[in-house]
Amino acid sequence: MSAPHPLRPDVAPDAGSDVPPAAAAAAAAPGSRPATALPPVWRELVQAPGGDRVTALLAFALAQEAGDEAATRLPQRRAEAEKLLGEWSFRHLHNHAESIRQEATRSALAGLKPPPGFATLVAAGFVATLLAGGLGWIAIAAGWLGRLPVVG
Repeated sequence: MSAPHPLRPDVAPDAGSDVPPAAAAAAAAPGSRPATALPPVWRELVQAPGGDRVTALLAFALAQEAGDEAATRLPQRRAEAEKLLGEWSFRHLHNHAESIRQEATRSALAGLKPPPGFATLVAAGFVATLLAGGLGWIAIAAGWLGRLPVVG
């Protein structure tokens, strides 16, 4: 396995990098290829904004892996890179759909109030019983129950 190459050689290796200085020095050894040594055609594609940059970098990696240096195969490599990225994103979404659902459920439940506890429910039942008994006592004391029509 080769040593990691710095993405931006103009930045000091210790500026926010998790690569130890020894590995950074090994990466800058003679014979290693810096990140700016891309052919001009690829350099234009890599500097494109948004997702085009990722596609261009993957297309360049596919071309390097196949040993293809000609810029004539650029559209084929780019189409292959877009196809591979599309397949990877679909697999990633498919494989992580359950964790995405669980996270959405967890965040939806986090916004709800917790249900009442046992003591709260017992107290509410006791208050309801007292209210019903008090209303019944008032109805008996006021004579309202004698005026109810008798069915039967």
